[in-house]
Amino acid sequence: MTKKIFILLVLACCLGCKKKQAEVIDCPPKFCTLNFASVTVQFQDKNGNVVAVKDYTVINQRTKENLTLTNTQINNAGDYMIVHDGMRSKLSSEGDDIVVTATHPTNGQTKSATYKISGGCNCHVERISGPQVIKFD
Repeated sequence: MTKKIFILLVLACCLGCKKKQAEVIDCPPKFCTLNFASVTVQFQDKNGNVVAVKDYTVINQRTKENLTLTNTQINNAGDYMIVHDGMRSKLSSEGDDIVVTATHPTNGQTKSATYKISGGCNCHVERISGPQVIKFD
């Protein structure tokens, strides 16, 4: 009886290993730096002053997934994280269109910008296109 249990455990382990190997095969092996990359945006008013926005959202247009992080505000009041390396699997290697939207806290104006950001099998997330700063009128 113990032999049967042992054999079943070994089989289950091997099947689990094959499944994990299949997931890794999708991305060819490569050497990556240990840097942790992120893509950020800064919101400014028409005078160039940073603005802490409200209703900030990040949506992947390919998957329609909401990628908005809970703690998106970084450093300065108007700097926000769009994506980071921990989210690479949610992005394609070629790059996805990501729409960032936010509302000015006092005048209610809403602004959006589209970013092309790659992840996937790449070592790090990378901004392919999209503004560093979104300005309110």
